[in-house]
Amino acid sequence: MFTKGRLIGVGLGLFALICLVVTFDYSRGRTPATASPLVAEVLAATVARECGRDATEIVARYLPIGIEQAEAERILGTIEIAPPRPWFWTPMVENATTWTGETLEALRTIKTTAFGANLLRIHLTFADGRLRRLAAEVVCRFD
Repeated sequence: MFTKGRLIGVGLGLFALICLVVTFDYSRGRTPATASPLVAEVLAATVARECGRDATEIVARYLPIGIEQAEAERILGTIEIAPPRPWFWTPMVENATTWTGETLEALRTIKTTAFGANLLRIHLTFADGRLRRLAAEVVCRFD
C-alpha cells in the first residue's frame, strides 16, 4: 500500500508545513493583552513591520500639553502589556524611564515577537510642573 519512503516523505512534508505556519505566525507576532487604551490605539494604527512611525498624535490624546507632571507619570505607569507565552521563545519586555534635567524619556514594549519587539518611545519635556513638549515614535528592536 504505502512504502516506507513515501510515509517518511509525507511525514517530513507535514512537519515542514507546520514549521512554516508557526514561523510565519510568530514572525507577525500576536496582539498582546493590554489594559492600556493608549497601547491598543497605537497597535491598531501600526503594522508589525512599521518602524520609525510617528505616534505623537496618538500619544497627545492621552498626554495633552499642559497636563501636570504627576498625572503624566501616572499615565506612563499604566502603559504595559501581557506578552504571549509561546513554548519556544521567551518574550523580552523592556520598560525604562530616564530623566535628563526637565526631559523624561519613556521606553515601553508594545508588541513582542520571536524575532524582535516594537517599542513606544516617548519624550516629554516639563516646565513649571506641566508638560510643554511631547514627541513619540514606534521603534523596532531585532534580536
